[in-house]
Order: sequence, then C-alpha cells, then structure tokens
Amino acid sequence: MVHPDPTRPPAGPPRPGARAAVCRVCGRTVHGGLAVCFCCRLVAGQLGLPLVRTVVVREYRVGDDVHRCLRGYKDAPTAGARDRLRRRVAADLASWIDRHDDGLGAGLGPWVAVTPVPSTRRPGPAPAGALLDTVPALAARHLPLLVRGSGLPGHLTACRDGFAPGPGVGRSGLEGLPVLVFDDSVTTGARSQSAAAALRMAGAHVVGILAVGRALPPAPGPAVRSAIGDCN
Repeated sequence: MVHPDPTRPPAGPPRPGARAAVCRVCGRTVHGGLAVCFCCRLVAGQLGLPLVRTVVVREYRVGDDVHRCLRGYKDAPTAGARDRLRRRVAADLASWIDRHDDGLGAGLGPWVAVTPVPSTRRPGPAPAGALLDTVPALAARHLPLLVRGSGLPGHLTACRDGFAPGPGVGRSGLEGLPVLVFDDSVTTGARSQSAAAALRMAGAHVVGILAVGRALPPAPGPAVRSAIGDCN
C-alpha cells in the first residue's frame, strides 16, 4: 500500500524532455518526477488512509467502443441488449484474467473473496455484481460484502462512510479476510478506494482493486481502438 503526501501540489505541464512515469497506486501516467498522481494524492488526503493498488484491464475515452460496452451493459434500452453487452465485457475480462493469473499481473497477492463496489445512484444490487457472476474465475469467490453508507462518494470526493458492511456481514467474518474490490469503471478512484477503506476499517485485508475500464481525458483524433470489439 502507498500513502501519498496529499499536501504536495499537482504536477504542472511536463517540461520538454521530462520523462513520464506511472503512478505507484493506479498506474496512470504522471510527469514532473512524482511517484503518485494528483487524483490518488487527493483521494488519500480525503480518506486519511494509505491507498490500495488499482489494476485496470482497459483504458478508454468517452464514446469509444469500450465505453459503449461498459455503459451499455447497464443502460442499453432492452434486457437482451444489456445481457449481450454484459457477456461481451465478461468474455474480455475472463480472457484478460487467463493471461494474468499471477496475482492479476500486478503482485496484489492471494485473495479469497471478490466484492463489487455498490452503485451510488442505482437501486438494487450493483451491476458490477452481475458482471462478476458471468466470469467463472470471479463468480466462485463473489461475496457482496458492501452496501451504501451514509456518505456520498463522488467523482472527486472520497469518504470513509460512503459504504458499509452489508446486513449479516460482521467484523468477525471480515477480520483478516483477503478481499479484492471490483468495479466496472474508474476515473479518479474515489468510489473504489472509498469501498476499500470501508472494508479495511471493518477488519478486512484488501489486496487491491480490479477495474475493467478507466476513463482517459478527452483527446482529439480517432477513438481508441476497442479490445472488446464492435458492440453494435
């Protein structure tokens, strides 16, 4: 785990010839000789906790094929379309896991349970949970451990009380339990790190966060090619 210094100012534009690096927490590209990106420093400061490492399967830009699949499996207008896109995303995720079976390719360490981040705006079970259940390697260890809490985590707002252990999930069952937190998409990591914080404060050992997609800033030019394929 990494505890960034939240008081350090964000990096400015890269200097000519400056070498880019990757954030030690989320793997995002950073400049200016920093070890941790601005978003992770901000989230760490809001939570007042070390952050757990995040592994991302795909990066996407809004409007590209990956983004359409990740939105469509939840928001497509018909149940058939949602099911088709969920299975397409799940097949891509299962293929990635098959290729990265050594601690999910990031040295996260062994884990016993995987739990989805609850939705903060949709009623009912988290859509990410249905995605977990479609991937055999994850479905066998899927435990829905969290529910919404009293706080409201958002795009740039992390909070310790954003999530809480669900009914019947006691501290005795969580104590020392190696858990992988799962979300379908992350941008800043505020929500997923808030979920990880809730589990850790309840006694679980969160090995890291696995996200199917991460949104990149808008950029001119052609859309990023999708490894998931055409969603139409």
